[in-house]
Amino acid sequence: MDAQESIVTFYDIASGPPVRPFAANPWKARYALNFTNTPYRTTWVPYPEVAATRKKLGIPACRKHPDGTDFLTLPILYDPTTTTSSSTQQEGTFVGDSFDIAIHLHNKHYSPDGGRPSLFPPNSIALHRAFNAHVDALFSINGAQIAGYYMPLDPATAEASRAEFARRVGVARWEDLEIPLGSEERKTKLAAFEAALGSGLAVWFVHRDEGPFLEGKTPMYADLIVGGWLQMMRNCLPEWEELRGWHGGLWGRLYDALEEWAGVS
Repeated sequence: MDAQESIVTFYDIASGPPVRPFAANPWKARYALNFTNTPYRTTWVPYPEVAATRKKLGIPACRKHPDGTDFLTLPILYDPTTTTSSSTQQEGTFVGDSFDIAIHLHNKHYSPDGGRPSLFPPNSIALHRAFNAHVDALFSINGAQIAGYYMPLDPATAEASRAEFARRVGVARWEDLEIPLGSEERKTKLAAFEAALGSGLAVWFVHRDEGPFLEGKTPMYADLIVGGWLQMMRNCLPEWEELRGWHGGLWGRLYDALEEWAGVS
């Protein structure tokens, strides 16, 4: 297998123009790809085609909508250099969940050469899984509801994207998701978001005097989990600069420190 044939394919949701990543879970996986120095290329999928793409690749849903139906979303990773018994379509491995992608990269592509830190410190995967669920709930409940309306949709598919997103979250119209900028309702929700980040996440950063990461100077996948959501806020939340400064500038420092692994291939 030559170098080009061994490159990982990463399926991400297309925004645009210009096309750029914006969704939290794909960003977690993209950070992990860069962190492990894994060669990859991005296949951009328009939002209305995400479910059909996942079905075409034969990747089952990794979670459900509140009504019990399959939540067919991205990211997906295809690794031609490894094979599992579940990969029946062709040689190689498909992985269809951001956390599972991180584990796959840790097991198959991580090398400590050059002193690179590990995605998962020893015996920490279960703790990371619980932390991932906690962070997802915190941002989904408090951040996504005030940021989702401002997703950078591709104008060419925006109408279909808005209809699909409204269907997924269970509202009749896309416009029902808007919380007007500067409104009292929005100010209240921003304050609640700040408070939730403070009590539910900022208190975990106990080594701030040593560095921007949860463990101070050394990053790990938990930092990338938070970073994925910060990337979504940067791309979707009009009050991003305000959020950067919350809790003594903690989120801005973490976001900036993760820029080393924020490349887009």
